[in-house]
Amino acid sequence: MKATMIRMKIAFVLRMVDDYSGQCIRKKKFCFSIGNRVVHPIEKAEGLYVFLEPQPDDVRVWIEGTDYHSCSVSIQKKLLNPEEPVADVRLYGKAGKGYSYSCGWLTGMLDKKEMQFPVQVCARKSRPTGLVLKECRQIEGEYWLFFQGFTRENLLGKPYLLESGEQAVPFILAEKRGINEYRIEIEGEPPKWKAGTPLERIYRSVTDAYGAYAIPVDHGEEELIQEVMILQHRLPS
Repeated sequence: MKATMIRMKIAFVLRMVDDYSGQCIRKKKFCFSIGNRVVHPIEKAEGLYVFLEPQPDDVRVWIEGTDYHSCSVSIQKKLLNPEEPVADVRLYGKAGKGYSYSCGWLTGMLDKKEMQFPVQVCARKSRPTGLVLKECRQIEGEYWLFFQGFTRENLLGKPYLLESGEQAVPFILAEKRGINEYRIEIEGEPPKWKAGTPLERIYRSVTDAYGAYAIPVDHGEEELIQEVMILQHRLPS
């Protein structure tokens, strides 16, 4: 009897990333839903979750876990690399859970009666990174930032700002080239940042349904940070 070979085609792959550390999340359990249906992607040891066809061209995946806040992510397959259709999902850790790193927790309550919770929040690190912007360039469809200054920190994989206020646009330093050249990951086009603007490390999380938050920060920062910003007025459902 001739054996029948079944070929499985990958629709997309989700990589869970811890937003505080910038590291891939491994050995944690998640539940995935599309619409009202629970789905079971193939889990890889590297922290990857493989979703097989058939899937819609545009799909929203809801992600729940015990150690991380729930979130939803919109996947457009046409925007992914067809050779490696991997999308990073940034997740915010919950206080009191077990992680591969040690951190402090900045806790508090937002008092905005006109606002619906939960919302995304962030706090700026009190100590500067030591880098200031020289220029931003678009190179082969990707955005690169060129800095002046010096730092001993490993900045890759973590969230940053180059401005403050309501127009603040967070981004990730995704790749380093040369001494102070970084490729960034950002939603949409970068704003027109001014040369000389300092690079600021930020910490992010989400509130609960009442506006309470617990943001993971470097040890000692929980006593120094005075301001918590609202990044997004309403989380997508």
